[in-house]
Amino acid sequence: MLEGHGDDGWKYGAPIKANFSSNVWYGGLDEGLREHLCSRMGLVTHYPEVDGRTVRGLAAASFGVLPEQVLVTNGATEAIYLVAQLFAGGSATILAPAFAEYEDACRMHGMQVRIQAWPGVADGGIGDSQGGGLADPQADGFGTDLVFLCNPNNPTGQALQLGNLLELICGNPGVLFVVDESYIEFTRETDSLLAALPQNVLVLRSLTKSCRIPGLRVGFIVGPVERMRQLQRLKMPWSVNQVALEAAEYIFHHADRFVLPLERLLGETADWRGKLRAATGWGMYDSSTHYFLMETPVAFTAAQLKQGLVEKWGLLIRDASNFRGLGPHHFRVACQAPGDNQLLTEALLQCSQSGL
Repeated sequence: MLEGHGDDGWKYGAPIKANFSSNVWYGGLDEGLREHLCSRMGLVTHYPEVDGRTVRGLAAASFGVLPEQVLVTNGATEAIYLVAQLFAGGSATILAPAFAEYEDACRMHGMQVRIQAWPGVADGGIGDSQGGGLADPQADGFGTDLVFLCNPNNPTGQALQLGNLLELICGNPGVLFVVDESYIEFTRETDSLLAALPQNVLVLRSLTKSCRIPGLRVGFIVGPVERMRQLQRLKMPWSVNQVALEAAEYIFHHADRFVLPLERLLGETADWRGKLRAATGWGMYDSSTHYFLMETPVAFTAAQLKQGLVEKWGLLIRDASNFRGLGPHHFRVACQAPGDNQLLTEALLQCSQSGL
């Protein structure tokens, strides 16, 4: 899907004062990383490592696995498309609402796709459950080669507790689970599968969100050695550029500089949610992260709200109506700096009182 994602302010002529449409951590680019990248720009006159092996080794050490269990990818998105390519012509279950690229990648490679509701999601609405188990997916199991799920989920922000997720995975040994942990640093409601990695799991990770480098595209697939060998044979050479590899190497060498202030961020999110609820009275859904879904009143859609916010206030939200299982009134926002949050609160207050 080339359009319909967040962070699409480039589509509008108006300047964007505050961007709530992306789930990236709102803190600025780390100054040490900025200086490092400036000092290494001369390396763009050379090809990068064909498979990013230096970063692969650093990632493996950080994740507690063997280097042979890791592939470095051009963001988590390349990882998604590689897995779909490996299972071309097969079948996949996608727990929805979900990142559109899971389904797009599967359909690109001729896979049959089955959509199943995420826990607490049914009939186009979103329940309030968090952290609970996954109800029996089918009496006879999933019945597909793959299962794609994001934990914590995008766009709902809901998280499955690790024990419940492991129970699901171990109860379906004939299925390969592709678990996207791109937002694992943004929650305290669940833990990574990397500490106890089952053989029927591929974990997707990303430096994009927590390290605030979405423009550089650095991701990882982690899984059994034989699966990594199969995926490596499909992977194009030099898919991750030199600047991205330099950034990743710096981040792994200075990991303490990139630890999110999670308690502060979740505290700011909770405070802001309360203010938004009081200001608008609109639908708002539970989340285990710094991003969450809201719903416009019937008088206007999320697409209309998005356009109006850009034109009148220079504020950008994520129209979530194109997520499977959601409707025309759903939109997603991510917590930003308190001053920016106040701008959106005031804008939505006016919209709730006088419309667009």
